Amino acid sequence: MKRIDPNELTIPRVYFTEFDRITYSQVAWSPEDIEHIRLNLERKVKLFGCIKGVVIIATSHLYESELAQEFIQDYPIVLEEGIVKPALISKHQTFSDFLSYKREKSNEQEMYSGKDKDVIDNILTCCVNEVVSWDVESTSKWFGNRIRMDLQDERSVLRHSLCEVPQKVLDGVIGRLGELAQPSRGEIYLIAKDSGNRKLWANLSEYADLIYYLSGARAVNSEGVLPQENLLEFRITDLGYRKTKLSEFEIFYKILVGIIKEKTKKIFPVEILDALTFEEIIDLRRSVLHEEFIEKYNSLLELSKDRIEILDAERLVLTLKEIEELDQELHILFNNTIEKELKYLKKAEVESKGLKVLSNIGSILTFYGAVESVVQLSVNTLSLLGFDQLIMQTEDKINGCLSALDKMTDRSSLSDKPILLDYISEISKRYAGKLYGIPKYLK
Repeated sequence: MKRIDPNELTIPRVYFTEFDRITYSQVAWSPEDIEHIRLNLERKVKLFGCIKGVVIIATSHLYESELAQEFIQDYPIVLEEGIVKPALISKHQTFSDFLSYKREKSNEQEMYSGKDKDVIDNILTCCVNEVVSWDVESTSKWFGNRIRMDLQDERSVLRHSLCEVPQKVLDGVIGRLGELAQPSRGEIYLIAKDSGNRKLWANLSEYADLIYYLSGARAVNSEGVLPQENLLEFRITDLGYRKTKLSEFEIFYKILVGIIKEKTKKIFPVEILDALTFEEIIDLRRSVLHEEFIEKYNSLLELSKDRIEILDAERLVLTLKEIEELDQELHILFNNTIEKELKYLKKAEVESKGLKVLSNIGSILTFYGAVESVVQLSVNTLSLLGFDQLIMQTEDKINGCLSALDKMTDRSSLSDKPILLDYISEISKRYAGKLYGIPKYLK
């Protein structure tokens, strides 16, 4: 099994935390709720399989979450084909080492004692070829330091949410956290609860969840553009005013797909993800178009964030105002990009009509791939007629036209080519093909 250094990751990626059992263990869900959660999780993994290079999930989530266990048992192909790569602590060489440690030396022995964990261990061992390695010590240290720092920094998002909490109560919590070398998430929950202040208990516990997930994303170099929106339902920055989340899911559907629908009148319903199988998504991921899409799409996300000023020195946790500015930048960039792509398509349509004939010797550009044979046919015909001088002139003329066509094609940068539109169209075609029973070779 290959171990990947997080610093060597270059492909667009997302750290996915929604399989964490803690997300679901604090509420009594109905069977209908559970089914909805399953569907939502599957949709998100499918979408990330389409718009990212890899989805990174903590190994502990795969062992501990019943939803994760069901998912990888139903779809081991996501592990086999590398859509999902587990993040494994660097001191464990194999998944079995991880499981043995949890059973013998951790505080979670009971949780890892069941036979279901052996089933998951076998699936991971058999299906996973690569893991992303991460260091637990430096990650735990960063987590504790970041919580303490944000509690003391009056400009932080956390302190802003605690503006009504008496300073004496805050000082007490800061003091207790200072006594711990590396406070765990559970210890922070208890200290917050013991403060006796409900607002502090709720907000600090939620913020601890965010920083905990963020520390994991940071450990595998996969923070993304707006991690606080992706990692959990983070309400502190909402303050009751914001209508739209800016998670990766919402950016794709509410912004990109929304703009495409507005400008082309074409729709891309979320149900498309239900119809697509992981096998079809894997086939799509093997295309050049997929590579071009994830490069262009994720570059636009990064550029949007680069355009705004962020108070947080690590540019990880944004204020409400900063999130609104990012929302605006995303709309502007995606709107401009789709307009450029539409102009490119219109221009290409006009130019293709004018380039169908490069010379009056046959229909040379009927098919671009057949040009070489047409050139040779023309040359051979002239040779038989004895026009040697004309041969050279004809070859030069044809090759000059072809060179001009190549330059025209190459001149169009990645920002202008209709990659986003073509990719969405390709997914829609696959969905339509399944809906109406169109054979793959006719699409």
